[in-house]
Amino acid sequence: MNTKQAFLEAMNYRHACKLFNDKKIPTEDLNYILEAGRLSPSSFGIEQWKFVVVQNQAMKEEIEKVAWNQKQISTCSDLVIILARKDVRSSDAYTQSQLQRWGLPQEGLNGLLGVYKGWVDGRDDHTIELWSEKQCYIAAGNMMSAAAFIGIDSCPIEGFLSDKVDAILGIDTAIFHSALVLPFGYRVNEAKSKHRLSFDTVVEFKK
Repeated sequence: MNTKQAFLEAMNYRHACKLFNDKKIPTEDLNYILEAGRLSPSSFGIEQWKFVVVQNQAMKEEIEKVAWNQKQISTCSDLVIILARKDVRSSDAYTQSQLQRWGLPQEGLNGLLGVYKGWVDGRDDHTIELWSEKQCYIAAGNMMSAAAFIGIDSCPIEGFLSDKVDAILGIDTAIFHSALVLPFGYRVNEAKSKHRLSFDTVVEFKK
């Protein structure tokens, strides 16, 4: 099987796993999944994310209670909470640090900051938070794909009370908010047949 076929096999293998068994993910495999997230692209290279890995069973169960009692949260091997950054205005120290690392001359850095300021600073806080969340979803997609490629299941969850999860994790809500709950582990039940729109329905070429 060539690389392209192997990857598409993984995409067909992947499904939203609703119940995990008690098998634990090896540390090497978990780090591989997290590394796929870390290496993901983000707008302006700002990397508006942080990955909190919950392995404590009691904490998983607390989070499950504020996520509509979805059992994949308490049964998974490792629960990744993706946090989205809020301190991404052009004047914020985090943003300045992220943009300065490119090593641009001052004139180039000023130009980049000007473009960034024009894009970000004129938008309200809610829009900026949504922008950061979109970047988190890029990382989440890569992590789920990486997991599927090595036979590990996942289930992206948006159905949770973000403020409650933030409180359970004890995060600084001036800087972060929880964007996505992402359990990883091994399925109990085989996946149902995959239903997708046809290639011709979802793909349109303009020539």
